[in-house]
Amino acid sequence: MVEVQLKGLLPPDMDPATMPTIDVTAPPQPRPQPDYPPFEVRNARPSADDCRSEAERFAEDGFVLLRHSTRVRDWDSDVASIYLPEIEAILRDRLFPGRRIEVQQRAPVLRRGRGTNEPYAQGVHSDGPLTPEHYLQNVVAFAGPDAERWWKAQYERPEVSGFVNVDFWRTTNMSGPLRHMPLALCRPASLDQADIVPTAMVGIAPEQRETRHLVLRYNASQDWAYFPEMEVEDLLAFKLCEFWKDMPHAPPQNVFHTAFEHPDSPADAEHRQSCEHRVGVLILRD
Repeated sequence: MVEVQLKGLLPPDMDPATMPTIDVTAPPQPRPQPDYPPFEVRNARPSADDCRSEAERFAEDGFVLLRHSTRVRDWDSDVASIYLPEIEAILRDRLFPGRRIEVQQRAPVLRRGRGTNEPYAQGVHSDGPLTPEHYLQNVVAFAGPDAERWWKAQYERPEVSGFVNVDFWRTTNMSGPLRHMPLALCRPASLDQADIVPTAMVGIAPEQRETRHLVLRYNASQDWAYFPEMEVEDLLAFKLCEFWKDMPHAPPQNVFHTAFEHPDSPADAEHRQSCEHRVGVLILRD
C-alpha cells in the first residue's frame, strides 16, 4: 500500500449541473489545487486466499491482471495480425468463458509515454460514458455516421443482452518492471453514484466533435488500487463501461483510473512506455 495524492478529483460539494464542456486543446487555466487527504492505494495483486478465477475478479472488481506473453514485436506493424487475435482469445477463454460474445476491435493501439506522442493521463477519469446513447455519440464522433448506424443495429438486436467496453493496458518496449507512472484504478463497487459527474469533451475526436466521458468527485470511501512493478508479460484488463438491456439502472461499472507519481519511484527509473487497446464486447443471451 502507498499513500498517493491523486490529481483531477472534483470537490465533494461540486454541483454536477455546473460541469462545463472541457476543451483539451485549450491552454490550461490556473486554478487552486484542492487539499484532499491522500488515498491509501492498495496492492491489487491477489492474496493467497483469493480463490476467485480471473473471470470472477474481472466481473466483481472491474479489473484483473492477466499473465500474457504476446508475440508482438513491433507495436506499429504487428497489432492487426498478432495482437487482435490474442486479445479475442483472452476475452473468449479467460474473461467471458462459457458466454456467447461478439468482439469489436480494430488496430492500431494507443501508445503513451517514452518514445511516443501521447502523454501520461494524470487525472482521474473514465473514458466510457454511463449510457448506450452517450456511447453511440462517441462512436459517431470518432468514426462517423456509418459506424454509428452499424453499432446501433448490432446492439439493438434481440439476441444481444448487453455490452462491455474493455481496456487492455500493458507496458511495451521496457527492459524491466514498471516503477515510473503506474496506473491507479478505483473499484466501481466503492463509488457513490452521486460522485460520478458526466462531462462533454472536445479536442479528442476529429474536428472538435463532442464526446462523452466521466469525472469524479472526491470521496474518502473510494477504494483505489494498483499493480506494483508490472512486467511486459503482465496485461491489465479493466472496464470502461458496461450496459445491460434488462438492467438499465444497474450501478455503473466504469473503472475510474489515472497515472500517478509513485513516491518510492527511483530517480533513475526507466520512463514508462505503455499501450492501451479498447475493445467492445457484445454479450449474447444464453
